[in-house]
Amino acid sequence: MKKLFFLLLVFAMVIPAFAEIKITGSAPTVTGTGSAEFNKETKDAFDKAIKELEDHLKVFKNPDKFLEAMGDSAVFASHGATTRGYGGYKLFSATIGAMIGAQLPTGLTSIMDDIDGLTDSLEKDGDIRFGISPNVFNVNIGLNMGIMKFLPEHLGIIKRDNLYVGLRVGYFNLPEMDLGKDSKLNYNNLTIGVTANYQIIPSISLAGLLVWRGVNLGSGILYNHSKLSFDMTFDDIREPISQGASIVIDDPKASINLTSNTVTIPLEAITAVKLLIFNIPFGIGADLSFGSTSLAAGIDAPIGFENLYAYKQEKPGDIAVNGDLSNSPHFFNFKIMTGIGITAGPVVIDIPLTFYPSGGFNFGLTIGAVF
Repeated sequence: MKKLFFLLLVFAMVIPAFAEIKITGSAPTVTGTGSAEFNKETKDAFDKAIKELEDHLKVFKNPDKFLEAMGDSAVFASHGATTRGYGGYKLFSATIGAMIGAQLPTGLTSIMDDIDGLTDSLEKDGDIRFGISPNVFNVNIGLNMGIMKFLPEHLGIIKRDNLYVGLRVGYFNLPEMDLGKDSKLNYNNLTIGVTANYQIIPSISLAGLLVWRGVNLGSGILYNHSKLSFDMTFDDIREPISQGASIVIDDPKASINLTSNTVTIPLEAITAVKLLIFNIPFGIGADLSFGSTSLAAGIDAPIGFENLYAYKQEKPGDIAVNGDLSNSPHFFNFKIMTGIGITAGPVVIDIPLTFYPSGGFNFGLTIGAVF
């Protein structure tokens, strides 16, 4: 259980009407004198073995809070390669960057307590409000619409020179990882979206040493897809019957697929102060979120007898997993944005940080240039 939780902690870095993942199946049977009583004992032992197997997968049994938190973290991670506080450029911007989003049970104020107690909470409740999503590689291209001289100088109440549009694309595919004992992990992520920012108050410079970058309003639409897949093998499960025999679930193999598909509409108001080479942004806003995170599970395992002396096996047993689960992220995610950056001519290095009072945050690194 702890090994499985550690994998979730590191790599899950993912519509209510909720079902429950439940393992079902039929016990193997025997023929021979007295087989009816033996088959009844076998059924009881089989039920105990299934219960033990379900305990191995307790985290996936009814993970309402977990799936919601994974959706939230995917929303938070969709802001990779962002250029907060660098509005006002004349031509275009080009940046690359990474972003990690996370949702914690009680937020940043008790992050260490949360981390220390996550495994205990998982063992006790079988469900935790925890999610983490990495968006490892993103490219963001921004364009000042002022260079589009063929457009009218004013587009309604919008001044062409103060409007900035952007394209954001991110992709990451983690090569299959062999975790030992026929256990494997795969992770991939795709982000694509468009953004628009409008500078409603221009920058003000004081002798070039101190610059107030004005106020920008921003929005857009961002799609994020991520998929995390586990293939895990557990130890044999044995339950004694009678006459020295046991029922055996032989090397049960579980496959878990966790898929997040989210659409985010950010609403942001951002300003920044540049002091010498340092740039410090501050903003408030909200992410409007749609979509879902789903979980599907499968089990594959031969089921039979061990030390079966007095009877002959009539048919093998079988097991199956019933229930595909899903849940949606929070629709409204208020956020406070800050961070710190460094500028050297057109080159910018930015470390964005966002706090979500609901208990989430994102943290990233952006490198690029503005012209």
